[in-house]
This record gives sequence, C-alpha cells and structure tokens, in this order.
Amino acid sequence: MLHNLFINEATFVILDLETTGFNPENNSVIEIAGLKYQGGLVLDKFHSLIKPDEGFIPDNISKLTGITNALVIDQPRIDKVFPEFKKFIEGTILVAHNAKFDFSFLNYLNNKFFGTNLKNPVICTDNLARRIFPEIESKSLSGLAYYFNIPLKKEHRAMTDAEITLKVFEKMLDYLQDYNVNKVIDIIKLSEGKKINHKNKRRRYV
Repeated sequence: MLHNLFINEATFVILDLETTGFNPENNSVIEIAGLKYQGGLVLDKFHSLIKPDEGFIPDNISKLTGITNALVIDQPRIDKVFPEFKKFIEGTILVAHNAKFDFSFLNYLNNKFFGTNLKNPVICTDNLARRIFPEIESKSLSGLAYYFNIPLKKEHRAMTDAEITLKVFEKMLDYLQDYNVNKVIDIIKLSEGKKINHKNKRRRYV
C-alpha cells in the first residue's frame, strides 16, 4: 500500500494546473504539469498546454499566466491530455500547493472520463506548511520560496510552479526526517491536520 511506504521508497508526482477559473464544471484546465520524484531525483516530467473547451481564455487569465489564445489554439483538448496524465500518475503519491483547488478539477475530470475519483494519496504543501512552519508569515508558494531562498521564476505557469513546489516539498521532507517522520502515511496525516506520534528531534553527527 502506498500509504505505508517510507519517503525514500515512494514515488511522488508534484503537480500544478492552470485553469480559466475556479469552478471545474464551468471552467477548463489550460495547462498541466507534473514532476515524477523518487529518492531525491526527478525521474520523469509531464507537461501540456490544453485548448479550453469553451474555446477561449479570458483576458484576466492571460494577463495572470501569460497563456494566450494563440498559444493554445493548436493544442490538444483535455479529453486527449487527461488520460495520458492519469497514466503518468499511476501508482504515485500526488503533491500540490493548495491541493484542494487542483483536485477539484482532477476529480471532476476523472469522474467525467472514468466514472470515479482519483485513488492516489494526496499531500497538500500549503496545509503541511501551516502545521510544521507556523512561524512563516506567508504560506503562499511565493512566500515559502522566499523564506527558503528558492529562486522565483515566473509564477502561474504550471511547470514553474510545480518545480517550486518540489523544492519547498524537499525542504519539508528534510525537516520531517530530522524528527523521524519518514513514512508517507504520517505526512498525509499532518497535511490533513491530524496528530501523529513522532520522536524528538534526532541528533545529527558530523
């Protein structure tokens, strides 16, 4: 079972979506990116721009993301991209910042095309930051990147945000392993606001 794996055994996909709005029933995914990560290494990447079902991208979304109608006019629609992404994430633990948003779209699409919610375990780095780094003022992705001195490129593009999320996630894993929190199930519990039993911080010997 994926939940019972140790962190260094598990395969994660750190993902991000860009969309035309906040409601998966009325809005479309226009970009999707994922980084397959195991044992400190990125094993594979997934990226696609997507032509929205409504046929155009609102001006405010183009200003925010830089994704224009011209960029997506010849791109595949979601019915082609999503099944490929589903194969990419098979057997992995999914990681996203503000995961509730991304998974409202992913579960909507999985129900639309496959009739069920996704079965993958999910870790939200936003929720995790609130549990383990309460002293950080801003828990936004850019706020966490600033705190950890992670260089920020352009925000609101799926691959760039996935890459930043991965670097933030690595900082979290380092921190948690210092406290002997090293199983997937415990990290999921933390990100869901549940209590876990963990030992005191271990001493590092140089």
